[in-house]
Amino acid sequence: MILILNSLGATANLAKAFAACITKGSSFPPVLMRGQLGAGKTTFVRSLVQELPGSAGSEVSSPSFNILNLYPTTPLVGHFDLYRTEGQGFGSDLEEILCAPDHFCIVEWAEHLPADILPDSRIDMAWSVSGETRTVDLSAHGPEALLLLQCVGAAFAAS
Repeated sequence: MILILNSLGATANLAKAFAACITKGSSFPPVLMRGQLGAGKTTFVRSLVQELPGSAGSEVSSPSFNILNLYPTTPLVGHFDLYRTEGQGFGSDLEEILCAPDHFCIVEWAEHLPADILPDSRIDMAWSVSGETRTVDLSAHGPEALLLLQCVGAAFAAS
């Protein structure tokens, strides 16, 4: 699925669609985001967290220096930023969080994840930017991810 986002509002609507769909589910395939600096990845995460129950008081920022922020939302959100980890590997404790079934994980700079730990069930989200327009290419891997992406597509189309 390819989406064209022409404004911050459109990015917020995509985040709102994700939030609506994950609050309905009990299984949360991670979202692995790729894209240049300034493409809208952190803006998307901020909007998504703000749409979830329990987000009051959560300050969403890119966890560039500590790699992972956990937000006390429902479901719990694990927000990874792997920008500074290129070539450094990925610890088993972080891998457990990435693949844990009881929370929703979003990974910025997923291109730095070792290929051997990519979850079988996941949504890949490639961001590109041209001027003020963002293009987001979403693809699902696995049946749970496909169901989530179908829900997101329908919710976004209705927004």
